Amino acid sequence: MFRIVGVLALLAGVAWGIFYLWTSTPEYSISQVKDAVKAHDKAKFDKFVDTEEFADGMVDDMLTKPIKEAMGGNTIGRWVAAGMSGIFKPQFVSQIKKDLYDLVEKGSISQSVGTDVVDPDMTLGAVDRRLCLSQNDFKKIENIKSDGKVATVTVVLHNKEHNKDFKLDVQMQKTEGYWRVTKMLNFPEFVARLIEVESVHQNEQTRTTEPIRRI
Repeated sequence: MFRIVGVLALLAGVAWGIFYLWTSTPEYSISQVKDAVKAHDKAKFDKFVDTEEFADGMVDDMLTKPIKEAMGGNTIGRWVAAGMSGIFKPQFVSQIKKDLYDLVEKGSISQSVGTDVVDPDMTLGAVDRRLCLSQNDFKKIENIKSDGKVATVTVVLHNKEHNKDFKLDVQMQKTEGYWRVTKMLNFPEFVARLIEVESVHQNEQTRTTEPIRRI
């Protein structure tokens, strides 16, 4: 009997060790982010995503060339002016955080904006309307590079509208024994690829709808 109890205790210890190792990996945290979005669990999402730093990085990404082209010069001109002054950036960050929480809790980004928003075009909702970001679902993790407490994870997303896969690199930071997503590393390139695929799709639609010319 004592031997059986000892074996069971050993197996339980091994199982706990394996579980602890799993929960301290970037893969586990990414799976928790995915589950949080699926379950509309804001608290879990906040635990595994540093929403403040994530939103701050998105605001900076809005000033890059691919997103300027996607959103149009007038809108991005206002982003640049605000970004250069730095005065309104906290408000933009706050709005993008709200949009992220809407996406988690409601499954979509609200079309309404807060009363303190400087410009309704300068929101994650506006970007989503142009690029259909919410149409991208998690598919798999393709690659992980870890260096101490910082990791880069390549996440493969499947775009339902175009039925294509896209790769998004995210940075993660280890804290208190688990990993948190802190920022997107290639969001401008991700957007450029989306625009490229959308452009090809639109050209194909134009060709199929053009009337046949008779000689």
